[in-house]
Amino acid sequence: MKNRVRTIVVLVCVFVVLPVVGGLVYLSRISAEAAARYYAEAIAQGRFEDAMAVESADADADPNVGRGDAVDLRRLQRSSSTPAMSVTGVWVHTNPDGNGRQGVNIEFSMNGATTTRVIYMERSGLPKPHFGSWRVVSSAARKVTVSADGYASDLSIAGVSLGDVGATKGSTRIFPPVTDDLWHYAGGGGVVYAYPGVYDMSVSRISEYTDYVVDSVPGATTINMFDDQLAHHIDISLNEETKAWQQEQFVPLLESCIRGESPEQAMCPDLNVADVESIDVGEVSDSLPGSLAAYNIVVITREHRIWLDVSGAVCFDEAGQRYIVFTIDRQRAEDRGSR
Repeated sequence: MKNRVRTIVVLVCVFVVLPVVGGLVYLSRISAEAAARYYAEAIAQGRFEDAMAVESADADADPNVGRGDAVDLRRLQRSSSTPAMSVTGVWVHTNPDGNGRQGVNIEFSMNGATTTRVIYMERSGLPKPHFGSWRVVSSAARKVTVSADGYASDLSIAGVSLGDVGATKGSTRIFPPVTDDLWHYAGGGGVVYAYPGVYDMSVSRISEYTDYVVDSVPGATTINMFDDQLAHHIDISLNEETKAWQQEQFVPLLESCIRGESPEQAMCPDLNVADVESIDVGEVSDSLPGSLAAYNIVVITREHRIWLDVSGAVCFDEAGQRYIVFTIDRQRAEDRGSR
């Protein structure tokens, strides 16, 4: 009986314990270069879950790549139209850094362009398949700023909303704050935290009277965040037909406002001007984006001579209909008999 038990114990050791121990020994011997290459290939192939599985819980808090309040895109997918990405180099630093971490330079390539991400690793915990006992403690993901200007109810990257673009009542994006119920030209955007690659994006425009450009590409449906050093900008601006409409309607609508009328396609300022005899608007010039301006407008009334500087910005209501909102930038008046 004892011999049988002894035999069973030996067999368990041979067929169970030894392979497990041997496997752990093998995994523990995986080099820093091999571990870093596995991590890099997971990112290049879009296997973000595999990449995150070998990152420590605070790999995004390292001062070199600190995520902070950035929107985390690591758990999402790159665009299906992302060009093929490859790992073209993995270089292990000769010596650990001041904190004892092993640094590694990873070079990615896509469409003929290259970018290098520096990661740091430490040995920690039980070995994992393909990665051994290494853990990535400073991620290959980076913060990327995406700025935007114009008119949009939503701006999304990889299905995650960065909020609206523009200003509505009470918004502090422009000064003075908006007091009407229209959508005004203003900023927006945000900061994302992402692995290198191309991501789907969508722009929900306020009106069909606008067009949008992503990094100089009209109507783009993706954004390229392969190189984290590049700035990204999305501009949702008036289309050419609306710019022409604004040029054509600026003077007639402004004159109608000055005469105290209420044109349907304008928001008029409070002028309190009566008995208007003549209006000389003069030359109209470009002002801020979405706006035109007229300076030294001369208004003659029965009793006064008035000088005005007026700007007019195109804004939209909830239905996407366009209006010109006029603002008095300067006003001076004198009695006609004072000269």
